[in-house]
Amino acid sequence: MTTGKQNEKYQVKIVPTAKKDLRDAAMYIAQNSPANARKFVADVRARINDVLVNSPNICLPPRAYPFLAEQGYFRFSVHTNYSALWVWNGSVIEIHRILHNKRNWTLIMGGSEGIEEADPSE
Repeated sequence: MTTGKQNEKYQVKIVPTAKKDLRDAAMYIAQNSPANARKFVADVRARINDVLVNSPNICLPPRAYPFLAEQGYFRFSVHTNYSALWVWNGSVIEIHRILHNKRNWTLIMGGSEGIEEADPSE
């Protein structure tokens, strides 16, 4: 799906909804440990900058959520329990959501009702 050269760095844009997701996750973690919340945000940003910017081709569509794959989404594990959902917008990677893997992505992303929830880590 990528059109770039092997060693090309890609531009990544984190849209406001994904920024809010990251902020909300950090606020939740901060309830128990502000230091862990700061580390979480730093780790997520580092993983995006170290891996996704350089190698978006390692990402696959979210198999557990075919309706997201049909919309062009890719899944990228940004932390132990969190994934980023992103799409290509021209040559720019747009991260639309950063979600906990155990949340109901079908409800969050507007999938069809009645779809049985699957584990996105599959």
